[in-house]
Amino acid sequence: MTTEPKDLANDFLKSHRLGVLATGRRDGSPQQALIAYQYDGKEFAIRTSDASAKTKNIRKRNRVSLSVTDGPKVVVVYGTARVAAGQEAAPYLERFAQQQRPSGAGPARPQRQQTGESVVIVVTPEKFMDARLEG
Repeated sequence: MTTEPKDLANDFLKSHRLGVLATGRRDGSPQQALIAYQYDGKEFAIRTSDASAKTKNIRKRNRVSLSVTDGPKVVVVYGTARVAAGQEAAPYLERFAQQQRPSGAGPARPQRQQTGESVVIVVTPEKFMDARLEG
């Protein structure tokens, strides 16, 4: 377990886009959600709805884990999360829009219908665990 990602873990996280975010419910039980993320080497950005269970959970308890797997390779990140909304969320939402529209491509892909305002969960990593990234 490390507080900084090793080069292999950092590259792995940057090259993937899907993971499982675990938050804590009111009763203390875990809530897991399959999510798409962006990672810039410092923090994770996860676009979601203000009405989602993960958003509500993070507003009550900001400790989270994020697991990213690819076959037997896995990186688990432990950290704190916050919900960015409104003007604070705008730069993150613009990056998501750009990711969906590569230059020269047609219109953006349709998104799954969400209820509520779009917000961004920002996860600041504190610890990294990785397994089987080498070889």
